[in-house]
Amino acid sequence: MTFRSVFGSLLAIILLAASAMAGAQDFPSKRITLVVPFPAGSATDGTARRLAGELSRISNVPVIVENKPGADGNIAALHVLRSDPDGYTVFVTTNSTHAANVNLFKTLPFDPKADFAPVTGIATIPMMLAVRSDFPAKTISEFIALTKTRPQPVTFGSGSQTGRGAGELFKEREKLAMTHIPYRGSPMALTDLMGGHVDSLFVDPVSAAGMVQKGDLRVLAVTSAKRASIMPNIPTLDESGLTGFELTAWIAAFVPVKTPQAAVQRLNALLTGILKDPATATFMGATGATPFPTTPEQLAAFAETDTKRWAKVVEAAKMEKQ
Repeated sequence: MTFRSVFGSLLAIILLAASAMAGAQDFPSKRITLVVPFPAGSATDGTARRLAGELSRISNVPVIVENKPGADGNIAALHVLRSDPDGYTVFVTTNSTHAANVNLFKTLPFDPKADFAPVTGIATIPMMLAVRSDFPAKTISEFIALTKTRPQPVTFGSGSQTGRGAGELFKEREKLAMTHIPYRGSPMALTDLMGGHVDSLFVDPVSAAGMVQKGDLRVLAVTSAKRASIMPNIPTLDESGLTGFELTAWIAAFVPVKTPQAAVQRLNALLTGILKDPATATFMGATGATPFPTTPEQLAAFAETDTKRWAKVVEAAKMEKQ
């Protein structure tokens, strides 16, 4: 190899490194869109809007939230994958698209691991079993007894795969004749719960907080291993007799896999900076969520582990693939 060829190779490497550094410094320079797979009013939507405001403030570029509900998040996932992989379209999604769906659908129009690059975890959120305030059962044991004695099946709604998974697991463990009613999002499910069209609902505290505070809803238990800080008086399902019961949701940020690494790292730095701010922890704590900042590598490992966990949930709950 001649001196000229060696020099040329070194120069190319230096130029590529300089270009990557420049890209990281320049990003972001235009509007960022956070795509959410659930409707306005959901936990994911509320979290994304908080992030959008803070991200716009510290980056000095507009940041908007675009809701693309439907098909348990698959519609939004495809929308993101069809966007330019430049870091300006970010998928603020949940375990529905990146852990549960691969176990709940016979085929998916995308590969959560191969088609997306992880950016950072955002939040973890417990689910809760809620009923209307006039519902006869006031505890989990009363709810189970009612379900076993009432002539017609008790219905439970869900606006996410985590809500559905929690309900199906609860139903199977207690051998209950319950009927699942799926919804495109928690706000619609809550509307039907209040309207008497569904008996109970596995829902996140964020979506239902207002109704709980007004006394319109009664929470019987939460699905997390520990009690939720926002509802310290509400027992867990484990405490209520379902030993070892735990199923929580998580929110995270992903981008199309071909997004430049410089943009991924810059997004990670910006978002984790927001998530580590005490003000963000206070905001999330008031809604029952917990900040979950990670490196891209940590999120990738976490999502893979949770995908395996969902396989066990689907098997234990005897959930049929769609």
